[in-house]
Amino acid sequence: MTRMFVNTKIRMMKAIEAREAGQGTLEYLGIVVVVALLITAMIAAFTTWDLGAKLTAALAKITTAIG
Repeated sequence: MTRMFVNTKIRMMKAIEAREAGQGTLEYLGIVVVVALLITAMIAAFTTWDLGAKLTAALAKITTAIG
């Protein structure tokens, strides 16, 4: 009976380890994505990048192409 419990516990531990195999890589990827977004936001905030003008120009191109 004890052998059955030990074997069950070992199988459960192996299943948990297999399920979490790529977790560290995923966490590092998430950190890299967040840092890249922060850098992009800082660059956008400190440069003369006028998003409103670009969107207006893009919408004007679309409306002239349609009409």
